[in-house]
Amino acid sequence: MNSVKLLSLLRTCSGSKSLNQGKLIHQKIISLGLQNNILLCKNLINLYFSCHLYDSVKLVFQSIDNPLDISLWNGLIAAYTKHFIFNEALELFQKLLLFSHLKPDNYTYPSALKACGGLGRTDYGQFIHTNLIKSGFLLDVVISSSLVGMYGKCNMFDDAVRLFDEIPDRDVACWNNVISCYYQSGHYERALQLFEEMKGCGFHPDSVTITTAVSSCGRLLNVGRGKEIHKEVLRNGFAFDDFVSSALVDMYGKCGCLVTAKEIFEKIQRKSVVSWNSLISAYSSRGDARSCIELFERMNHEGVTPTLTTLSSLLMACSRSSQLHNGKFIHGYIIRNRIEADIFVCSSLIDLYFKCGSVDSAENVFKNMPKTNIVAWNVMISGYVTVGCYFQALNTFSDMKKSGLKPDAVTFTSSLSACSQLAALSEGTEIHNLIIESKLQSSEIVMGALLDMYAKCGAVNEALAIFNQLTERDLVSWTSMIMAYGSHGQGFEALKLFDSMLKANLKPDRVTLLAVMCACSHAGLVDEGCYYFEKLESQYGIKPTIEHYACLIDLLGRAGKLHQAYGIIQRTPIIREDVGLLSTLFSACRLHGNIDLGEKIARLIIKKDPNDSSNYIVLSNIYASVKKWDEVRNIRLKLKDLGLKKSPGCSWIEVDKRVQSFLVEDKSHPQTDLIYDCLENLNSHMDEDDLLICY
Repeated sequence: MNSVKLLSLLRTCSGSKSLNQGKLIHQKIISLGLQNNILLCKNLINLYFSCHLYDSVKLVFQSIDNPLDISLWNGLIAAYTKHFIFNEALELFQKLLLFSHLKPDNYTYPSALKACGGLGRTDYGQFIHTNLIKSGFLLDVVISSSLVGMYGKCNMFDDAVRLFDEIPDRDVACWNNVISCYYQSGHYERALQLFEEMKGCGFHPDSVTITTAVSSCGRLLNVGRGKEIHKEVLRNGFAFDDFVSSALVDMYGKCGCLVTAKEIFEKIQRKSVVSWNSLISAYSSRGDARSCIELFERMNHEGVTPTLTTLSSLLMACSRSSQLHNGKFIHGYIIRNRIEADIFVCSSLIDLYFKCGSVDSAENVFKNMPKTNIVAWNVMISGYVTVGCYFQALNTFSDMKKSGLKPDAVTFTSSLSACSQLAALSEGTEIHNLIIESKLQSSEIVMGALLDMYAKCGAVNEALAIFNQLTERDLVSWTSMIMAYGSHGQGFEALKLFDSMLKANLKPDRVTLLAVMCACSHAGLVDEGCYYFEKLESQYGIKPTIEHYACLIDLLGRAGKLHQAYGIIQRTPIIREDVGLLSTLFSACRLHGNIDLGEKIARLIIKKDPNDSSNYIVLSNIYASVKKWDEVRNIRLKLKDLGLKKSPGCSWIEVDKRVQSFLVEDKSHPQTDLIYDCLENLNSHMDEDDLLICY
């Protein structure tokens, strides 16, 4: 059997991926001593690549005694790059540089540069750049274009643009690379400007150019510009491929034109998974879980296998619309089909379960997923904060640090939010130190969260120090600082700061004005608080919410203006039936000893919410304060008859930088026995002291 026949058979095996037949031919080649035949070796390499047997590829190349054909090297480097085996591609390129009989040519460098871009190896890419200058290959437009692409992939956009500007003879690929650089770096307007410049220079955009331009419009939510490009492409008779069509679907979807997106999608003859993903993502961004699930089912019916991107979009849609049932359906699909979920799918699952209040399910997903990525921990910590599980959030933050991962801005923001809610100052201060170590003091979001934490923990001086460090103060930071002053009785300082904010040309929103009113309430500034309440709608055009009314009732209640507060509740329809506001005024009645009004409000509250034991307790305390013991006894008996119990109080302390919580008669703590032994010991000492005092 001669080499021509073997070559023909090998090509047939490669086309049909007949590995066993190919191995038999390989054996025949070796037995005939043809292992150095370059043409046969090239086809053997193609066969093994098509079957993903990369070790066999390497063995074929190594078996050649003297590989003097540069096309063999080029083909193998290009194949490695095509299959994303970038390390092997660069390793082979390095061997070629050391091989004395051959030198890289203009076909070698583009593949090597692509491998550098894929690995983010700017050091090696710059080394190749130097070689290109020395060898004169930089004048080749394909190579220089590949170099632009490499710098773009490595996020060295300035270098990519500088090199592009130096290229005298540009081709479409070269323009595509630099437009793509601007797109990847988030400079979408500049990408569109270059798109116009390219056409002005007489170049005809190809599929890649149009896809990038349309995608830029989508990112900018510029549907008008996107429509112009769409019409222009239609006028020029451009044949739409899957990438352009998918980009159009994505652009219209992002801009809220779902009908147009659907029309373009339906016109695609052979819908690839990219097309399906684009439309599912469009509906997902609107939280339309039902439409997403329908598309998913149709996609399966048409034989298109969903990708991890598909599943992630579906889960995000379920999460946005709190569709737990549909989310569980997708989760079940993943498990049934033994799909190895990536970090994005797992994070979407955790987010879904937290949004739907299924904390146990979220914890189960987190428990069974790899925890080597900071994203997983961030989703878990922020999820706990969202559902009010602040202790668990801080414990997870602590576990993350023990795992060796470094917190990022998102981690700090969520953890500080948990500290704020628990008033865990010690833990918050420790996080502040970590922020300084991580050099994240320039992050506005992190510093805003830090300011909020100090404010809510009562550390007004520390909050002010952070506020003064901020280079740009937004409405949130001003509001946090006003709230810090207000919640600690420094009402005049809060009002002074509010005045400074107005002078800085910032318009307050409903939250800022609520903080100002709260500051007046805590400082007893009744007239000022009522003044700002009146200004809500008349000056700032903000309709008072229940929160604003609650603050006003609290303000008047603290000042003893109980009948005025009660009159406001009765006159205002949106708060007349609000149990929370009535309870606030009820507590004020107890504070000022107004039994008649307190009793009247108590009966209203009990009528609306008969199962809340706290209302009975407060009423009982009001009667006790004026020694109406028969009434106290009646209230206690009613509580017993209704089977109501006082909700147990909860307290917490920080020990070894961890927050420990305790309830009445709590036995859930891992050191319960030790704690109760300690309490018993303390009680015995207290009893001994009492006896000594008696004697």
